[in-house]
Amino acid sequence: MDRSLAMLLLLGLLVLLTLLFLALFAVAPIFWSCMASLLYTLSVFLFNERHHVHNAQEFENRFWTIFAVLFSTALFFAKDSPLALGVWSPSLGFLAVLISGYAMHVWDRSMHRLEMSKLVRLKRGTATSSLNRLQDAGIPIENILAQLNACLNDLDQTYIPSTINNWFYKAFVIRKEREVISIFEEAEPSVLNYLVCNSKLGLIFYKVKDHQSFKHQHRTKLIELLAIEKLSQLNVHSRVIVLHSLQTMKLPANAKAEYCVRNIILNTKQDDLSDLKTLMDSKGDYWCMNKLIYDDITSDIVRHDILDHIQRQAKVQFNHIAFNTRRAKTRKRKFWRKVLSDVDDTLTCSGGSYPSGIDRRYGKKVMYPGVLGFYRELDLGTDGPDEWPEHTAGNLVFLSARPHVYKDMSEKINHAKFAQLQKMRGMHTTPSLLSGDIRSGVETLAKNDFGPLARKKFENFQQYVSIYPEFKHVFVCDNGQGDVQAAQMMVDTYPKQVEAIYVHQVQPISKTYKYNKEAWVTKPVKPYFFKTYTEAALHAATRNPPLIRVNGLKRICENAISDFYMIQNKQWPSQKHKWDRHGELNQSLCYCNEYLAKCGEKPVPLIESERLWKDGQKVQTPFGRGEIVSFDPIFNMYEVELDWRPLDLQVREFKENASKDLPKSAPEKAKKLQGTDDSAKTLETVFENEEDARENNSTNFCFDSDDMDGKNDQKPSSQSLDTSADVAVPHLVNDSDSDISSRESHNVTARIHCRYISKFSPPNLPVFAKEEDNKSSFSFWGSRSEPEEPRALFKKDDKCGTQFGCGTVIDYRKNSGIVVVKMSGWSATCYLNAECVNVVSEGFFNRMLRIISTDTTKTSSTKKTPAQKDSGSPFTTDSILCTPYGQGRIIYLPDESNNSFISSKVSGNRASTKKAILNSTTPHDTVAVSLSSWILANKTSPVLYCTIDNARRWKALGDEERAKNSGGLLSTFSTIVSQSVKKLIVGKPKRTVGDFPSEISVPKYARFFSDGAVVNSPYGIGSVTSFREADGVYTVELDSWKMADGKNAKLFTTRDNLNHHVAKGCIEGFPVLTSLGLTGTLISVQPTTGIHMIAVPTAGMVCYMQPRDVLRPLKASVNDNVLTLYGNGKVVKFRPKDDTYEIELCWGAKLFATANSLERATFNEKEKAFLGMSWVLKFFFSSENDTKGENQKRSRSNSMASARTTSSSRGLP
Repeated sequence: MDRSLAMLLLLGLLVLLTLLFLALFAVAPIFWSCMASLLYTLSVFLFNERHHVHNAQEFENRFWTIFAVLFSTALFFAKDSPLALGVWSPSLGFLAVLISGYAMHVWDRSMHRLEMSKLVRLKRGTATSSLNRLQDAGIPIENILAQLNACLNDLDQTYIPSTINNWFYKAFVIRKEREVISIFEEAEPSVLNYLVCNSKLGLIFYKVKDHQSFKHQHRTKLIELLAIEKLSQLNVHSRVIVLHSLQTMKLPANAKAEYCVRNIILNTKQDDLSDLKTLMDSKGDYWCMNKLIYDDITSDIVRHDILDHIQRQAKVQFNHIAFNTRRAKTRKRKFWRKVLSDVDDTLTCSGGSYPSGIDRRYGKKVMYPGVLGFYRELDLGTDGPDEWPEHTAGNLVFLSARPHVYKDMSEKINHAKFAQLQKMRGMHTTPSLLSGDIRSGVETLAKNDFGPLARKKFENFQQYVSIYPEFKHVFVCDNGQGDVQAAQMMVDTYPKQVEAIYVHQVQPISKTYKYNKEAWVTKPVKPYFFKTYTEAALHAATRNPPLIRVNGLKRICENAISDFYMIQNKQWPSQKHKWDRHGELNQSLCYCNEYLAKCGEKPVPLIESERLWKDGQKVQTPFGRGEIVSFDPIFNMYEVELDWRPLDLQVREFKENASKDLPKSAPEKAKKLQGTDDSAKTLETVFENEEDARENNSTNFCFDSDDMDGKNDQKPSSQSLDTSADVAVPHLVNDSDSDISSRESHNVTARIHCRYISKFSPPNLPVFAKEEDNKSSFSFWGSRSEPEEPRALFKKDDKCGTQFGCGTVIDYRKNSGIVVVKMSGWSATCYLNAECVNVVSEGFFNRMLRIISTDTTKTSSTKKTPAQKDSGSPFTTDSILCTPYGQGRIIYLPDESNNSFISSKVSGNRASTKKAILNSTTPHDTVAVSLSSWILANKTSPVLYCTIDNARRWKALGDEERAKNSGGLLSTFSTIVSQSVKKLIVGKPKRTVGDFPSEISVPKYARFFSDGAVVNSPYGIGSVTSFREADGVYTVELDSWKMADGKNAKLFTTRDNLNHHVAKGCIEGFPVLTSLGLTGTLISVQPTTGIHMIAVPTAGMVCYMQPRDVLRPLKASVNDNVLTLYGNGKVVKFRPKDDTYEIELCWGAKLFATANSLERATFNEKEKAFLGMSWVLKFFFSSENDTKGENQKRSRSNSMASARTTSSSRGLP
């Protein structure tokens, strides 16, 4: 489903919901007003998770209870409610409200209890606090754990709220809470770690309360006991569980919880800190390290302390590696690479489901072959063990664009998918997930721009790198959305942390969002585009330095083969998709085998195709009918013995075989006739796109001609096939030539791909139409009936879209498949292949308006004058004709050689011209046109001679152009009304011969370039000196051409050959140096005058200058913010004589630097208004009409059209 269909469905759903709500509101206004208010309150609650209502589980429980009470009150007490129980009986209604509120309260508490009662299962290398060791030491650990659980059960009453339980049983509750605290206080280190890892610690934190009395702050005391007092006794796994329990309890629920989290992290150092962070992200839920630091912790001071501690510990780890200490040897055996990956179209195929992705090569939710093995080998790296160690946390992270919704509603789906992959498909670790947000998702859907998604992924990456600065990062993504742009921002900001970028190619690279190959040339890391994960693995193994081992490459290939076999037939969109992916994956496996052979490894077997046709089975091929001989499962090729005998022999043999099988049962007979088998079932073959359809028609086949070569010496019989003929002609033979031996002499063997083989169809002789008596009964060279001409793909004047913009079809050449398109918006004619042109439908309303508006024109054009009827020509003397050389009027027609009429309105030279025409030897079918728009030196007009066919064609083009230029709805109705009124009042006018116009009003050309405008021409730069409105010719004085007399050469040309001139090297929006010695920013260039508008912030003004006054471009102008090697700064002065910038750095120092040592800083939206001068620009350059004309492009120059008026009123050049 593409975006257009998805947006239409969304729009339809919104309209349907709106109509439904209005209908319900009309039926029950009171009830649905209450429902609308409650739904609005619920949406505010769900989408504002940072509000203090979400600070504690108790607060959320109260909200849901109050919401249920209000909802049930509106449901039972509203007069127009469908369940107005309270109106009929207030007592029952009040009871129903209480029951509803209490049920919601109990249900929400049970959901919280289930969430906080889950035991955190972590992958552990060593079980330091295992049950067996404690029992061997004589410690009754099971009794201690049972005592702790009994106290928790006494505190946790299922159907009684904790607040009420504390009111009525306060002494009992306080005693049980003290007993819980004492169990943890008296526990030895091994016992303490076991209790923390095997108890419901999150539920204990939630149920142990801080009471009003200062002595009974039990929750605070328990948290401080585990996070501060006994922290040194806890191992890394226990600390992870304490942090997780504090997260599920919610840190704002206790005033000291954030500082306890800070103390746990700050007292964990070096490799233990890395293990703690990795284990926090390997729990299989959304309570990860990123959420803890950036969402749960609200204090900026605490967050800064934690991040600063992480950075300092990372530097210590790097120093151990640099000095090759003992810890460095231990550290090398661990995994120090984070694998970041996208989900849709990278891990699993989206099936082209919008907005998830665009890849349709596999079925929806099908995992790509080899992707999990690629993740595992990247995580293993080139050091450490060959196989992934069991009970070891991995470093796999998924960056998803799917937005985060209330709590873990969206994340829970992805984590369930990851758990299924880990259980069923062997994913080597439990990954973590970094989700997007609703704002970026809505912005992408509304604007169809993937920029917000890319920025959100980059923000998640920024936060993740700040948590894991000691790791390298490999980013695996696809090019369907904005992942490549996000990767570019990663490399630009963190070039040392990003180790490699792998891009799964799901569409052509040229269509990748904001991908510019030239921009990646200078970057230290470049993206590698791949189609299969075996191809990506080969690159990872052969790059320098390699990311995976050679045996790791082999394991990935083996995983890819097994993953491909696990894809069921029903999961493929079609059989063709399966064949294409089979060939694609086998091709990459061949490349991998070549590298494995060079490294001394055994190659992996290729993927074998499923056999659909058995040996001896008759089939249909593009080369005729045949019989299956053998099958090659690697290439999915069948060896087919083709039957190239004449068709009548095949029909006769088929009938003989059918007559022999008459005693057999009907099902067996049908199977033999059709040559099919129940086991050979295929999926429907469809084309992915037009390119696949074209590839399907161009196929290479292999033929074995050995059988034919051995029979070359035989005498050719009457059944021989003339292979040199372009058309296969059936040959009739006698009955005596139909013996079996002669039939078997024409078998040919061919190797054909499975996709071009279909089930067998019985041969049939062609049926000929009945012919007349005087004609032959047979016609092998074609049918006598005229075949219907295929419908043309393109028609003249069809609106179309191309890769160069919109246009109109001028001509379509069927033989070569070339479409001639006249572009709209710019003067160009394109000759394109038919595949590159898409016809745009006109639409119903536009078609109706065009028919109405051109009806009058067609009616008037079909009317002929008496002169036209008599002569048979569509013209008369003195009629106006539009030619490619301008407008004129006809002064001579082929049938007027003896015409004595000469208009008295014609000048004297006109008569002599007519006489010369009559006395000349001009061919009889020549038309003479006097070009009225051209005036020669003798004040006469030149005469154009053309054939009558060209004159008709020019007239038809003129009529079509006028029809196209007819107005829209208002002009159509005004034309109809005005002509109807004119006919009613005046009546039909009678035209006489002498009613021709005395003067012809020829439309004048509009002027674009003003006098003095500097323009670019094919012969160099020049200035416009004059303009002729009659023919649209400009006179340009070329600056670079000098004549012998010292004057500049003059060029006479039209606007199509001229462009406005921009100062050399200058670009709009970038700094420039002016002849006044001032620096500024080039705002825009007026195309009609060539005036350069430059904003000078230092003087607070806008300068209007000629191109010669703009000297050259600069790296930065005065007052621009710049980036230098010594920090950020601001340009305060520029010296043109030595190109030196005087920069005032942000820390007070002054720097004198050249352009090569600084970079202009990027601006935010407020700073883009040219350093506080937005009001000046708005005053001078605001325009009510940004675009004038249908084909005019919108640009910065056009949006400042009022600047021309302003400049002329001030007398500026």
